[in-house]
Amino acid sequence: MNTVKIVGIGPGHKDYILPIAYKAVEQADLLIGAQRHLEIFTDYRKETYCYSNHLEDLVHTLETSMATKKIVVLVSGDPGFYSLIDFIKDRMGKDAIEVVPGISSFQYLFSQLKQSYKAYLLLSLHGRNLDIGKHLRGSKGLFLLTDRKHSPSQIAKELMTLGFEDYRMVVGENLSYNNQRIEVGRVQTFVDAVFSNLCVVVIDNELE
Repeated sequence: MNTVKIVGIGPGHKDYILPIAYKAVEQADLLIGAQRHLEIFTDYRKETYCYSNHLEDLVHTLETSMATKKIVVLVSGDPGFYSLIDFIKDRMGKDAIEVVPGISSFQYLFSQLKQSYKAYLLLSLHGRNLDIGKHLRGSKGLFLLTDRKHSPSQIAKELMTLGFEDYRMVVGENLSYNNQRIEVGRVQTFVDAVFSNLCVVVIDNELE
């Protein structure tokens, strides 16, 4: 039986997709991913399946197709960073998957900031609540994946109430695309800032 390849395709722009990911797509019979992922590979003329938030439907598609098709599941960034590895592995078993790494959003953003991320906590607010103050006090800084509920503005407001108004905050939007936006400033300057739903945020005490 075939295995399912979970393939990381980087922060967004196709220039940041690794050659091994393109090779996996070329060899696949079926590409599975969000619409924005599938659009990158339209020239390959593969059968596609677009999944949304109904991940059980995704598993059903994998289970019914993998016996006869080589399947690639496309994910943003790196598959191991708050992505689909654990979900698919828990339901299908470790031996049923292969993983192709990709460049993560935190790697990309820190490269743009020209600094190391080795002492930062890498966390996600997707569908979860975190004690940001506790994590920030116990580390050099935080890297956060945000969502609609936990916007940069909402994070800034929470940090203000916790006494971190003078910390540095970095917000990355549309990373690697032509309309990329990276804003840097004190936490207090982001209280009324407006960004898209899916951003990344860095918080630390590194203001120059």
